Amino acid sequence: MVWTTTYKIPQSIAILAVAGTMLGMDISSMSIFLGSEYFNRYFNYPGPVIQGLMTGANPVGGLIGCVLFGILTERIGRVTTFQVVALIWILGSVISAMVLNVTMLIVGRLVRGIAVGTLSVLLPVYIGEVIPSNKKGAATSIVQLALTLAILVTFFTCFLLNFLENQISFRVAWGLEMIPALVFFLLSFCLSESPRWLVAHGQYDRAQDILQHFAQGKVSNANITKIDILEMYGTNQRTGYWDLLSKPLLKYTLIGVTVQVLVQACGINILMFYIVYICEMIGLKGTSKLSAASVPYLINVVFTCIPILTLDRLRRKLVIVHGGISLACTMTLIGIMMGCLGHKVPPVNGNSTIVWEVTGTPGLIVLALCFLFVAIFASTLSCCAWLYTNEVLPARAKSKGMALCMATSWFLNSCLTFTTPLLLSKIKWITFVLLGVVTIILSTIIAIWFPETREKKELEPQPDEVTSKNSNEDTSEVEKETRSAAPSPYIHEMNKIELIAEQGYQETV
Repeated sequence: MVWTTTYKIPQSIAILAVAGTMLGMDISSMSIFLGSEYFNRYFNYPGPVIQGLMTGANPVGGLIGCVLFGILTERIGRVTTFQVVALIWILGSVISAMVLNVTMLIVGRLVRGIAVGTLSVLLPVYIGEVIPSNKKGAATSIVQLALTLAILVTFFTCFLLNFLENQISFRVAWGLEMIPALVFFLLSFCLSESPRWLVAHGQYDRAQDILQHFAQGKVSNANITKIDILEMYGTNQRTGYWDLLSKPLLKYTLIGVTVQVLVQACGINILMFYIVYICEMIGLKGTSKLSAASVPYLINVVFTCIPILTLDRLRRKLVIVHGGISLACTMTLIGIMMGCLGHKVPPVNGNSTIVWEVTGTPGLIVLALCFLFVAIFASTLSCCAWLYTNEVLPARAKSKGMALCMATSWFLNSCLTFTTPLLLSKIKWITFVLLGVVTIILSTIIAIWFPETREKKELEPQPDEVTSKNSNEDTSEVEKETRSAAPSPYIHEMNKIELIAEQGYQETV
C-alpha cells in the first residue's frame, strides 16, 4: 500500500488529533472499575498503596516516555517516533487485555504510560515546528479536544461494560484501546517530517523540498532557498539537556517547568482519576454514582471547545493566571466544605481510602464545585499551559526543553496519583486545601514574574507586509539570490522559530 504524504495543515491536524485520543483513554479506563466489587475481588481487594501503584503506573510510564522522547526523536525523527509510540501503545493494550494479576495490570499501564509520555512531548513539539503560528492555538486545542473526547468515550464504554460485572468488562475495555493506536500508526505515514529536525541533522535539501510543498497554493511564486531555511532555523547546532541549565536558558526552563507544575498541582488529574471516590464520599451509590462520575468527562469535552475558538486571540499568561486563581479558589472551597460539613466514617465498602463522608445538600454542593473545577480547567489551563510552555522556550531549546518540562509534569503527576489514596485516608479533606494553597502560590508567581508569550508574534513580520515589500522589489536574478534579509512571505507564515524574534523576545523576560 502506497501512502501519500500530506502537506495540508487541516489534514495534518486531523492526524495529530487521532494521536490525541491515545493521550486521554487511560485517564478514565480505571475510574469505573476501581469502585466495582468484582474488580476488587479479582485483584484481592488492593489497599491504598496498591491502588496508588495501579493508578500511578501510567504517569510513571509518562516520565519514562519523556526520557524516551529525547533518545528516539533526535535519532530517528519526529514521524518515525510517532510510529514507534503507536506500537508501544498496542503492546501495552495487549498486556492489559490479558491481565492475570496486579503485576500485569501495573506493567500494562506502565507501557501505555510510556507511549503517552512520549506523545505529550512530541505533539506540542511537532505542532510548533510544522503548524503555522496563527493556527498553533487551534491545533493544540483540537488535539486537546480529541483527548477529552477519548476520556468521555472510554468512560461510557467502561460504564456499559461494567454491567457485565466480571473480568470480561475490563479486559474488553483495555483491549479496545489499541484501535486508535492502529489507526494512528497507519495515518502517521502521511505526515511530513519536521523541517526543523531535518535542518538540525543537515538535511537541507529535504527540508527545502517539504517547505516548497507546503508553499504551493499559499503564496504565489514562492521560492524558498537554502538561505531562507538557514534564517528560519539557524544552523544545525544542537542543544543538550545540560544547556537548559546554563545561564542563557535557565530562566526559560524554570518558567516552563513552573507552568507544568501548576497543571499538576491544581489537582485536575486527582479529581479525574478519583471522581468515583468523591461520589462515594457524598453518599452516591450504584448507577447514580457512575452517572455522576461521568459528568466531569462530559464537561471536559464541552468546555475544551472554548480554547479552539478563542486561544489564538488571547494572551497566554492572562488565561493561565485567571484559570489558576479560579481553580485554587474552587479546590480550597471543596476542601473547606468537606472539612466543616463532613465527618469521619468507617471504610466505605471495605475501601480504606474512603473514610470521610459529607452527605445531603453539602455533598451535592461539593460535587457541583468539582464540576465547576473541571469546566475552569478545560477552558484555561488544559490547552494554554501546553501552548505557553512551547512558546516560552527559545527556538534552539524547544525540543529538549519540552522534554524536561513534561518529564517534570509526569513526575509530579505520578507522585500525586500514587500518594492520593494515602492522603485521603490520612489527612482526608486537608488534601484538597493543600492543593488549593499551592495553586494560588504558583499562580501569583506567574502573574508577577512571567512574560507574555503572545507578544512574541508581534515581533515577527506579518505575511501581508512582507508580500507588499517583495512586490516592490526588483526581480533581477542578483537580488533574488541576495534576498536573505527579506525571506519569502510563505516563510513568515509558516515559521515559528525565527532567530530575530527569539533574540528580541529574550529581552522582554
